[in-house]
Amino acid sequence: MIQRPNALDGCFLTYERQQRNVRPYIGVVLRAAGSPPSLHRVREQVGDRIERMPTLACTVTKRKRRTVWEPDPDFDPHRHVHEVCLTGCTSTLEETVDSLLGATVPDRSPRWEVWLIHGYSPREYALFYRAHHSAQDGQALMDAVTALFGTEPADVPRAAAPPAGLPWAQRIPVRAVARSVADRMQTFGPSLAWSTKHTLTGEAQLVSAAVPASLLREAGRALGATSNDICLAALAAALRSWMPESWLAPHQRGRDLHVGLPISVRYPEERFSVGNRFSAIRIPLSFWEESATARVAAIARTTGRVRTEGMRRVLRAQLSLPEWLIYRIVRQAASARNGLDSTGLLRIPGRLALGADPIKTAVPTLFLHEGRILAVSFLSYGGQVAVSFTIDRALTDLGDLPALWAGAVEQLWRESESRPQHMYDPQGSHGRSLAHSAVALTSNRPKPSSQH
Repeated sequence: MIQRPNALDGCFLTYERQQRNVRPYIGVVLRAAGSPPSLHRVREQVGDRIERMPTLACTVTKRKRRTVWEPDPDFDPHRHVHEVCLTGCTSTLEETVDSLLGATVPDRSPRWEVWLIHGYSPREYALFYRAHHSAQDGQALMDAVTALFGTEPADVPRAAAPPAGLPWAQRIPVRAVARSVADRMQTFGPSLAWSTKHTLTGEAQLVSAAVPASLLREAGRALGATSNDICLAALAAALRSWMPESWLAPHQRGRDLHVGLPISVRYPEERFSVGNRFSAIRIPLSFWEESATARVAAIARTTGRVRTEGMRRVLRAQLSLPEWLIYRIVRQAASARNGLDSTGLLRIPGRLALGADPIKTAVPTLFLHEGRILAVSFLSYGGQVAVSFTIDRALTDLGDLPALWAGAVEQLWRESESRPQHMYDPQGSHGRSLAHSAVALTSNRPKPSSQH
């Protein structure tokens, strides 16, 4: 059974139609160890796994003012799998991924695709899974990747059913929903703003790094925070080091930097459901806080308030609001030139593979809103947490932002564990030095020079 679309699904379609330069796709780049496979081999696995997530055969479209989900009568999963061979080319894996960030999927077919990228190494290849945000949110993206490439036995898709009794929107006091919406609108007030003094290209580039997931868990445990809180605290520290002082006017000092943090409101039985089941909260990052541990505590207090079941119920009820109202909120958030978007910390709990070839690393991708300079994604997979920045190409000469984030995580771990500098063994139980702890997507890029 195909669920009715919610208003958020339609918002992403309307947003793309009205903002021609925006490509609202999310994705994940998977790097596999092994000899590059044939395109047929990838298509065979994807085709054999479609039954694990039947909604991949559904298409979302607009019929007049109504958003509709329907099975594609001509669906062929093989047509959603493509390849790029780099043998004999001067293009790198990184450049190929960058070029695909701006590609579109035909709007009359299910809005997802898999790209096999090979020829850059005899012992490795990449799989780039992308989906339109109207079709999948972050959790659905992780479920789709797990369905297509997971090594564990398949979960049986269950038809989503609302809880017994009244629908969500009727079980939540209207006053609570109205107050929550009003609070959301008020949060778009003054935030830290900057002027880059660069002419933005509108073209995106992906840069990334990874750290051991154990560092975030241990730091979070010691500081009474989650791994997601540690990600955000390290993000604030990295941006503060990376951002030139000349970008900030004197009156901006003291204003906090906020990040849009998605909160999943998906029922467990909606794991394989089509469309979006999330809301977003604006989180202050304590940008000017000098103490790293104090910054974590402040972020944890804020995120703790939005993780309650009561708040999740209110956020869930908001999906029943009129589409025009939700779109107004989405557009108001997107129009903030200096806004910062994040996926929050996504997770792929099991292992992934193409046949017998293990997938070693996973790097998430997020799109840029019109006029934005960057967006950030976090993903935990295989004992590593990857950070990726989708950044306008005009700003790639300002320093290694992913490495700054990795260094901030390392600092938080050291401070939280109260370990002296000499006790940290970069070749010990946590693996290599954090700036190089995993094969990052940017490993083949020339390192830009830092101005700081």
